Amino acid sequence: MTERSEMLKKVQQLNFVMIDAGLFLNNQPESPAALELFRKYQELHRKAKMEYEEAFGPLDYDGIRTERDGWSWIHRPWPWEVED
Repeated sequence: MTERSEMLKKVQQLNFVMIDAGLFLNNQPESPAALELFRKYQELHRKAKMEYEEAFGPLDYDGIRTERDGWSWIHRPWPWEVED
């Protein structure tokens, strides 16, 4: 597995945990443990996504840095187009 693939997989895994914790919080909004877990994985996801985007470009509109790169994300392969 390439470094790019490993980093993307990490972003996806952290996103899954964050979504799962969010769904739990929808049913148990008063759970301090679940809220802490959500915050932890939200921050880990934010960092992993930022590291990926610094190395390989944006994953979504939120990652576009127009002040630095203009609208350059259309010139890179999409994450699913990169072969291992």
